[in-house]
Amino acid sequence: MILFDEPYVSPELLDYAAARREPVLDNAVARDLSRARALSGAEPLNLVPEAEFAALCRAGEAGTVPPRIYTCSENSLAWVCEHVDNPQLVGSIEKLKNKALTRELLRPLYGDYFYRRLSLDALRVLPFEELRLPCVVKPSVGFFSLGVRIVRDRADWQAALAAIEHEAASWREQYPDSVVDSEDWLIEEYIDGDEFAVDVYFDAQGRAVICNILRHEFASASDVSDRLYYTGASVVRAHLAEFEDWFNQVNALLGLRNFPTHVELRRDAQGRIRPIEFNALRFAGWCCTDITLFAWGFHSYGCFLDGQRPDWDTILQGREGKLYTLIVLNKPDNCPPVQHFDYEALCKGFGRVLHVRKSDFTRYGLFGFLFTETPENARQELDSIASSTLLEFTS
Repeated sequence: MILFDEPYVSPELLDYAAARREPVLDNAVARDLSRARALSGAEPLNLVPEAEFAALCRAGEAGTVPPRIYTCSENSLAWVCEHVDNPQLVGSIEKLKNKALTRELLRPLYGDYFYRRLSLDALRVLPFEELRLPCVVKPSVGFFSLGVRIVRDRADWQAALAAIEHEAASWREQYPDSVVDSEDWLIEEYIDGDEFAVDVYFDAQGRAVICNILRHEFASASDVSDRLYYTGASVVRAHLAEFEDWFNQVNALLGLRNFPTHVELRRDAQGRIRPIEFNALRFAGWCCTDITLFAWGFHSYGCFLDGQRPDWDTILQGREGKLYTLIVLNKPDNCPPVQHFDYEALCKGFGRVLHVRKSDFTRYGLFGFLFTETPENARQELDSIASSTLLEFTS
């Protein structure tokens, strides 16, 4: 079962859902998408009325396998929580959506981890002297690095507060409170180390099944953007076993069953893994999980909905020496008004472009996404895009 919602549903996910006649919640977004497919001659979606879909999502009898439900958007979580009579499902969403609650549940693994939850008003008047530096400030409910700031000194703290005041109004216009809550904030310990993004689901027995691992690189120590992610045979082979073991330890505390999640984490030089955040009932946002299809040739959401475990030994054969990248074309801070973005000029800077995904940059804070294949030993094009403001492609 799948729920579609704004801001984006990829053609790849639409084709998958239509081809297998997957039950799709009949809402305004899905109706428009299905109608457009029918007009173009493509297979329409298998739309299921709201009451019937909610019934399919209900918990079964004790001992039965929980239903598998997938959404591509944070926006859908509110509908599930309001309409579905399934305490285990709704409780699992709340455990992950609320970052402060997640931290509390995982306290047995990270008893020394510092975090503090505050309202926006309390954040505004919090004395700088009460911070444990370095730290991270971010919305307690949020996604896509919106509002995330690293604070290392007083100047960083003042800049973070100013940015929050400036950005909060635009978040309210773009996203509901269930997606980004600008009134509820978290201050937490800064985690040093290499950052990764993992699409993983927990099966009916609660065992972790990893569908992709991406390394998240930054242009500098102060960079918190989502610009550059990549996967490759070397990345998956190096971390598959240790991440799977860690996820199983985590789920012994969370108790998730038949549940997909997109997880951001950091691994320090000593091999210790710390969670940054979990995103409920979906894989990478804006359908960026399709990098699994472009890189490895399979649908991550298909693995989850079919209850399959990727055969990584077979999948990775013949793909050594390559990096498959997801490049988020996010706007720079204080971006001037843009009327045109030159996607063709952007693509000329890469040896092999797998897919270009444009977005409505007049409405959202990004120009789109770029998926590429890059030789592992010749990654200058990735280093260049990681530090670009992208303004050279705008007019």
